[in-house]
Order: sequence, then structure tokens, then C-alpha cells
Amino acid sequence: MMTTAKATIIGIGNPLLTDDAVGIVTVRRLQETLGGRDDIVLQELYTGGIRLMEAMAGFDRAWVVDAMVTGTVPPGTLRRFSPADFVATRHTASSHDTDLATALETARLLGIRLPREITIWGVEAAEVGQFGELPTPAVAMAVPLVIASILGELSSVGRSSCV
Repeated sequence: MMTTAKATIIGIGNPLLTDDAVGIVTVRRLQETLGGRDDIVLQELYTGGIRLMEAMAGFDRAWVVDAMVTGTVPPGTLRRFSPADFVATRHTASSHDTDLATALETARLLGIRLPREITIWGVEAAEVGQFGELPTPAVAMAVPLVIASILGELSSVGRSSCV
């Protein structure tokens, strides 16, 4: 992707599978706030791994929002990760692709410019197997928290780099 934008926010998921859509829902709501800015690209992805790495290539900063299913925290719980502490969210690892850590290492070996900073926001899902265009109430309540967190990080990055 050839762009002058310095940052990207990527929502991952399936918009037809209830809580699995949390990344897509987040990016679509961010479009209302950030749409039209030429320094930030909002993207929707439906899988992770290599495609996610490709979506981040060329940017200085990336945020990724995805559903996670750990069963260890209540639905709607928001967790912040970096690739270094990586746990698999719903789509950052795929049986038809590679996991994000491997994709990022492959990019580095190939000399692909990746963001200096990558933040992954995982939202614990309650339901990812049922068809539905709306997330469950607990996950829906997490979307404004994710948005506020990303907007807060954007504003703290500095006026010269992303905002």
C-alpha cells in the first residue's frame, strides 16, 4: 500500500459473527471520528497472519483490534498487548496462514518496513460462533473503551507523528 499516512488502525473479524466483529465495529465507529484524516488509515481485515503484516507494512504506528477467546476473563474485558507478549487473538493466528509473530519476523527478514510500535487490543468475546450483526452487550460496552484508549494513545503520540 502506497500511502502518506503515518498510522493505521486495523479491525479484524467477521462482521456476521456476533462478538467476532468487535474489531470491525470499532474501526467503523472510529471512521466517524477519524474519517477524512490523511495521516491515519482505517482498515478492516477478515483474517490475520501474513495479511495483517501486509496491512501494517509502511506505517510508523499500528493499532489492531480483535476478539479473543481465553475463557479466563469475563466477556468484554479489554487487554492491551504488543507483539512481544503475544497471545493469539481470534484472527492473528490462522490455520490457513501463519501466526502474527512469524509473519512479523518474515517481514523483517525480507526488509519490509513495519511500524516501530504495534499495539494489539484484544476484547474477550462471549459468542463467536453464532450469526448476528451485533456483538453481545458486554462486548458492545467494550467498544467505546477501545476507541477511547486508541484516541488517547493517538493524542499522546505527538502532533508531528500521527495527529
